[in-house]
Parts: sequence; structure tokens; C-alpha cells
Amino acid sequence: MPTVRKRNGKFQVQVRMKGLPTSTRTFDSKTDALRWGISIESGAIQHDPNGNMNIASDVTLGDLLNRYYKDVALQRVWHRRERSIIRNIQKSALYHTKVNQISESAVAKYRDERLKTVRPSTIVRELAAVSHCITIAQTDWGVKIPINAFKLVRKPKVRNGRERRIANDEWLRLVKADSGRGRRSFIHIIEFAIETALRKGELLRVKWRDLDVEQSTLHVGMTKNGYPRTIPLTPRALAILKSIERLPNDERVFHVKYGTLSSWWTELIQCAGVRNCRWHDLRHEGISRHFEHGLSIPEVALISGYRDYQMLRRYTHIKAENVAVKLARLSAQAK
Repeated sequence: MPTVRKRNGKFQVQVRMKGLPTSTRTFDSKTDALRWGISIESGAIQHDPNGNMNIASDVTLGDLLNRYYKDVALQRVWHRRERSIIRNIQKSALYHTKVNQISESAVAKYRDERLKTVRPSTIVRELAAVSHCITIAQTDWGVKIPINAFKLVRKPKVRNGRERRIANDEWLRLVKADSGRGRRSFIHIIEFAIETALRKGELLRVKWRDLDVEQSTLHVGMTKNGYPRTIPLTPRALAILKSIERLPNDERVFHVKYGTLSSWWTELIQCAGVRNCRWHDLRHEGISRHFEHGLSIPEVALISGYRDYQMLRRYTHIKAENVAVKLARLSAQAK
């Protein structure tokens, strides 16, 4: 590993290799110093005799992203997100830049430009995806990239925690507004989403064969994090499923497309006069209710699919008045 020292406001890097004289250079930034030092140590300028894509000076970021999408992203359930990220990168100068010439400052400039139009969480996802692409190029594809600038650049702080719960009067307005939609009524889908705390994509992929009525469970095979799970169903969730007419050769439970459900939800909340309520808030509501019903952290984690409590806590905001009722009930039982 090259040695970097800060001297007189600049960064001096030294590379010592056995049998060779010490190489020393001074740079304005630590990133450039490390990049130069590591390139010297790794011999990044050498050609691969087998003709593999391993000469960073000949490879653009676009080359890597295109291969990443074909070889890695397409194997995932959520590959459309990676495709969207690549399309955004294509609009920037970084896409056509040689990967060994991409500096931390260039990535920071891209970050700051994107922050003018999108939320910090979007930027964090984009930087993470490109960083993962470069890491795979380094470890699996033999591309000699001294510095992963997307990994080193400072990430914007994400403050997207929401405390949005659905109030009783809001629920009544949603039910009333949905009753006027006729054949396009979907209040049963909304209620099922709350009862199960399923994500929208997971919900719309539910099939009848995934349901075990005797055990009151539902198998969720295709999930966001790649870990399938089997969740317990509440009596209300089972009642909703039993109320749905199943047609012959019918596999899916809910016959609504992802985009259609999104537009229906937008129409419904506008009609009901419910503001600042997203579909994902239904998952938030469901997780919170499970806690309020007395389920433990591992039990709610089983239902929600979260593998650590820190992530689970972001979606959990228990109503104090509900806890007060529970405490009163427990106190009465103790007497």
C-alpha cells in the first residue's frame, strides 16, 4: 500500500517496491495521490496477454455499466431500478469517461447536480449501484481500477423516515370513496396490504398456490432483499382471500398491474381528501399495528422481511394512545 503524507497543504505519496527505486509524487488531493500510488503498485498500465477487459485506461464507465446490467443486474428481481440508474448516468459526462480518470471530485459534481432534482436517498442508491459495479469489475472481471471514487465520495444524509399513520377518519373516507368506484373497487387490496405489511411488488405477485389455508400462512418467494419468507396471516387477511372469487386456471390473487395500482391509489386519496399518504405508508401502518398487537421484534421481522431491527424501526411508529389502552388492560388483568 502506498504511503501518503500531507505536507504544506498537499499530499505526497511514496511507493516502495522491492528491487526498484522509491517513486514519489505530490498531488492536490489524497484521492489522486492514492490512485497514482496504487496504479504504480498494481501495474495497471500493463496489457493482459489473454485479451481480457482489464486495462482501466481503455475502459469507460459506460462499458462497465453495460456489462454489469447484462451479467449481474438482469439476474435480479429489481433490475429495472439498475436500468433506470444506468440511464441517468448516460446523461452525464461520467458515462463516457475512462474509468481510471474518474476522480472523487467528478463524482461529487454529479452528486450535487442530481441533488437539485432528486432526493438524497435516490443519490445514495445510484452511488451504491455504480460502486458495486466497479467492485465487481475489480474482483471478478480483472479490471485494474486503482480507486473506486463512487465508494469514497461523501454521501448525502438521508432523512426519509416517516411517521405517517392512517387515522380512523381517513380510513372511513377511503372506504367511502372506494365504494363509488364500482368494478374498480380495490379497498380489499389496500386492507390486505395493511394486514400483511407486504410491499407493493410482493403483494401483486401473490399466487393461490402460495397460500396454506390450514396453516394460515402465505409464502412470499420473490422479495426485495432476495430472501424468501413465509408469513402468518391474520383472520382478516384470510377472510379477504376467501371473499375473492377464484376463476379456473387463475394463478394470481390480485389482477392489477403495478402502474395501474399506483394510479388508482392516487385517484382514491385525492377523492377521499387524504393528503401526504403514500402506498408504502400502508406497510408502515401494518408493521406498527403488529407491534401494537403485542408481537415481538423477531415476530414482526418475520412478517416484514427485515433482517435487522434498525431498518425495522424506521417503519415503526406506535401510537401512544394504543399503548395506554394495552397498559390499562394488563393492569386490570394483574388485579
